[in-house]
Amino acid sequence: MNNKTTWVKSVWTLMVLTLFLALPKVSHAQEGAPKLSPAEFDIKGHKGKKAVILDIRTPEEIAEGHIEGATFINWTGGNFEEEVGKLNKKKTYYVYCRSAKRTIPATEKMKELGFTKIYMLEGGLNNWVESGKPVTKPEKQ
Repeated sequence: MNNKTTWVKSVWTLMVLTLFLALPKVSHAQEGAPKLSPAEFDIKGHKGKKAVILDIRTPEEIAEGHIEGATFINWTGGNFEEEVGKLNKKKTYYVYCRSAKRTIPATEKMKELGFTKIYMLEGGLNNWVESGKPVTKPEKQ
């Protein structure tokens, strides 16, 4: 019985330890990048040559309007990782989508790829517009 009790305690300890070590990673995966208000995003995103505003929405969404000066890489386009991999990792990226739901996994992917200076627009473009910030519509060709 003593061996069985020791075995059960060892298994139990291992399970608790595994769960403890796994939980921070799970919660971290849902954080994405630090969030900025529309006002902060506007100021920092348009500040200097090292700042890049990255719009990760679909072409159809972009046609409805976007933040001036944005670079476009479609998160759902099937080649996000490849396209983002072409970007300069030394720059600071200000990432947004419509509501910030896609921004979390996109910024996590960017972190995995070695990007270290990433911020996201809190509430996405919806929050930007509700805050009275302007959007630019692409010229029709």
